[in-house]
This record gives sequence, structure tokens and C-alpha cells, in this order.
Amino acid sequence: MILTASLPFVAFVVWLLAVPMEGFLLTRLGADNAILFFLVPHVITLAVIGGGLPRRMLPPLAAVGGAAAVGSTLLIAQAPAGVPWFLSGAGVGSAFVCVKAGSILKRSPSVAASAAVGLVAANALLFVFMAVPVPHSVKFPAAAALLLVPILARSGVQDEADGESNLAPFLPFVFVFQIVSGLMYGALFQDYAAAAFLPGIELVFYVAAVMAGLVLLHRRREGLLALAIVMAMFAFSLVLIDGPASVNVALFAMQAAAGFLDLYLLALLLAQRDTCRAFGIGLAVTCAGIAAGKTASLLIGDASHLVVAVANLVLTSSVLVLYLVMRSERPPDAPAIPAMGDMAGMAETGAGEGGPPFEFMLPPGLRKRFSDQEKSVLACVVRGMTFKEAARELDISESSVKTYMKRIYDKMSVSGKEELLTKLGTEQRE
Repeated sequence: MILTASLPFVAFVVWLLAVPMEGFLLTRLGADNAILFFLVPHVITLAVIGGGLPRRMLPPLAAVGGAAAVGSTLLIAQAPAGVPWFLSGAGVGSAFVCVKAGSILKRSPSVAASAAVGLVAANALLFVFMAVPVPHSVKFPAAAALLLVPILARSGVQDEADGESNLAPFLPFVFVFQIVSGLMYGALFQDYAAAAFLPGIELVFYVAAVMAGLVLLHRRREGLLALAIVMAMFAFSLVLIDGPASVNVALFAMQAAAGFLDLYLLALLLAQRDTCRAFGIGLAVTCAGIAAGKTASLLIGDASHLVVAVANLVLTSSVLVLYLVMRSERPPDAPAIPAMGDMAGMAETGAGEGGPPFEFMLPPGLRKRFSDQEKSVLACVVRGMTFKEAARELDISESSVKTYMKRIYDKMSVSGKEELLTKLGTEQRE
């Protein structure tokens, strides 16, 4: 089920990285810096989707938009002079396909694992796609055919009653990171292309970061964003050191930073209550940051010292602001959640009897993650009830209790009840 949910997303990302996002197929045509023709209409369309497009309209629009993106991809190969127009059409149409693929990811029994599998598989398949010794006249239709996977997939769009609603505080950091990432690649990639120890090896660092990030998700999701910023700062510190070794290590660090950032962003979007709105707004901000970074790199040109100075200033400020935002998510005066050793006492006395309701015993950062029904089920579990007892207490079926607990496990990135209770206590004490 994890692979099934990830497949439409994987196919879309491989197409995205092979063609419109300055992919190897596009650069072979000599269409340098054409990415903005794709990104600007893509951002606008994503913003419209996230701003209130009725969800029932997404599947038909994804079919129509996907067909337009497929046609545009085929036309790019046949008529390179029209690349700006074709990329603009692909930017509008593919936005609907992208959000649909993200919504299908949400159907996975393990959302975090599906996100990581999707990112790793997409980059691995892209490497294979690049390496296969067939003419580019064949690879363009193959890239277009990849879009058929999310277009034809059964829609994952559905009303969501559960999930978070804390998307806004962290999107500015994603936007800033994409700007400095664009600056970095503009200042570094040409040097790396000439000095690479082994072309393509940089993808290994991206994949390694995603896999490491999946483990770190079990502690605190925002830690991935902090790691992405720190790795990017490390990469920028190497830019001013002459020599092929520093160029290679700098790009490896940026690829690791991108891996942490991409997994963080996917985990954040998939945790939201309204997946379509989250993907629309979240990806619009992300792509706007990429477009701004690309524009800035074109304006600055080869002034690497200026790039490093500006980017490090922005990243250092971002780390400070991120720390303050994360602190605000966990106020120090929040009542404590009992640790594992205190569960027996709670089971005897009952949560909420003579004390505050369970919802207010959760720190605000956790409180926003759960729906009202999930909080009710979690309160029963914290009191030591079995699933059957919780079902009787809440007047719902035992299977419903198990479903709610599975969602709670996913949101907390844990594998079972004991790990959940331990993590609840840990997050409160931090």
C-alpha cells in the first residue's frame, strides 16, 4: 500500500526533474533559464487551488491539466522554438496533477514512510532515466508517459476531518530556504559540473538525508527544517574555498539540505487537515521561493562573495527565528503529561476527574495535531483503557478506535502504544 500510494507522486517528480525544472531533457535543447516560464504560471495555479478551489473539481481538472502537460512535453521536443509557451501550459496543467498526487499520498497507512519512499524512488529513477542509453527523442515521450500514472490513478481527494492546521508559521522558512538554495546552485553548479568527482554521486547524499530524516521524524519534525538550514550554511561556508574538493563537498551538503527540507515539507503538508489546500498553498510558496532564487542568481551573476554574504545572513536569521517559533509552540507553563511510570495512577484516578480535561493537558504543539475524536480516544488510552474499553466509553466501535489510534501513531511517527506514551511524555518535558 505504501508503494501504491507513492507511485503517482514518484512518476510526477521524475517528469518534473527531467523536463520543466531545468531537467536534463530541457537543457539538451539549449533552453537555458527557461524554468521561470514554467514556475510563474505553476505558482499562480497552485495558489488558486490552495485558495479555495472546490475539491470535487480537482479530479476532472487534473485529467484536463495532465493532458495539457503531456501534450506540452511532446511539443517541446518537436518545436524547441516554442519552449516558453509549452512550459507555461505545462506549468498550469501540472499544478492540478501535482496536488492530486499529493492527495493520494495521504491514503498511505504510513504517511511518513510513503513520503520518504516517494522522494528516494523519484531520485533513483531519475538517475536511471538519465543513464539509460536511448535517444532523447525516445526519452521525451517516456517522460510525458510518466504523467499518465497520476492522471489515471484513482483520486485520493476526500474530505478530511482530522489533522493539523499549523501550516502558516513554517512556510516562510521554506520560502527563504528555496531562495538561498537557488542562489547556491546559481553560484556553484557550473563549477561543480566541471569538477565533479563522479557525476550523479550527489544524489546519494540527497537519498541519505531523506532516510536519516525519516528516523528523525520520530522525534520532532521541525528538526528537519533546522538541519536543512544548518547544512545549507555549511555549504555556503565552503564556496569561498578554492579547489575541486570544496566545490564537491559544498554541493553534497546542499543536496543533503535539500533532502531534509523536502521530507520536512512533505511531512508538514501531509499532516494537514485539508490536504488539497495544504499542497496548493505549500507548493505555491515553495515554487515561488525557487523562482525568486533563480531570479536573484541571474541578477547577481558570478558575484560569489556577495551571494555567500547575503545567503549566510538570511540563513543565520532564519535559524534564530525558527528557534523562537519552535519555542512558542511549547510554552513552559503547559501542564505535564504523565510519563510511562504515571499511567497506572491515571488509570486509577481517571483523567479529567477533579482536574483539567485531557485536551488541556496536551501542550499546544500536540493539541493542534489531533481532531476532537482523536483526543477523546487518546485520553482513554492514556488512562490505561484497552481499545474495547475505549470503544464502550466513547460509544463507538472498536474498529473505529483502532482507526483513530492508527492516525495518532502516524501523526506522532510511532509504531505502537508504548512508544506513543513514551513520546507524549518526552515532548511535554522538552
